Amino acid sequence: MSCIAIIPARGGSKRLPRKNILEFNGKPMFHYSVEAAEKSGIFDRIVVSTEDPEIIESAAGMGCEVHRRSPHLATDTARVVHVLKDVLAQYLKDGVAYDTFCCLYATSPLRTSRDITGSWDLMREKKADYCMSMTEFEMDPFFAFNAYENGFIERRWKEMADTPPDKRPALLVDNGSIYWAKTAMFMESGELHGQNTVGYEMPRWRSVDIDTLTDFKMAEFFSKEFSDA
Repeated sequence: MSCIAIIPARGGSKRLPRKNILEFNGKPMFHYSVEAAEKSGIFDRIVVSTEDPEIIESAAGMGCEVHRRSPHLATDTARVVHVLKDVLAQYLKDGVAYDTFCCLYATSPLRTSRDITGSWDLMREKKADYCMSMTEFEMDPFFAFNAYENGFIERRWKEMADTPPDKRPALLVDNGSIYWAKTAMFMESGELHGQNTVGYEMPRWRSVDIDTLTDFKMAEFFSKEFSDA
């Protein structure tokens, strides 16, 4: 099957300014996603989607193809699925169609090429339409409390919190790193998951999705402490 990797990397961000091109261990953040995609050897095409001149120049310097994103797709409210649809539609207009695509978030620099190939292999093995990278919750979600405006709290799932751990269902959370989809299914649904979705589990240390300075510092720490794990 033909595959394309799409790396969304807009220039603007509020909580951590310029995060997609912020220098992480000596190179721009989004470079890690490009390099992991290249090393995987899976893709027919790797494209960075951005509106930002500096990111365009940096991507071109890597020999990477660039999708010049429209201004309305580079706002805080624009959804990544709309960006992905725009990229795929533009190639389709040029007569180039891809059976599958993989969205790689630029803010996941600890994801490896092995994670990309592992999730791809899982999707094919299970004959799934979608595959998402997942990790364990950092804290047990069954111990969550509802917080009310009057300051009082109440346990959300008391019956589950009192259930022994081995009797509770296993729960995973989307780690904001890898999203595979069959293109036809995605273009119809407009979502990165559906009924026929498999989850590719990644360890917590490789699952940092950098959105804040705290995330950035945590990822720096993990990259030094666990790089050979």
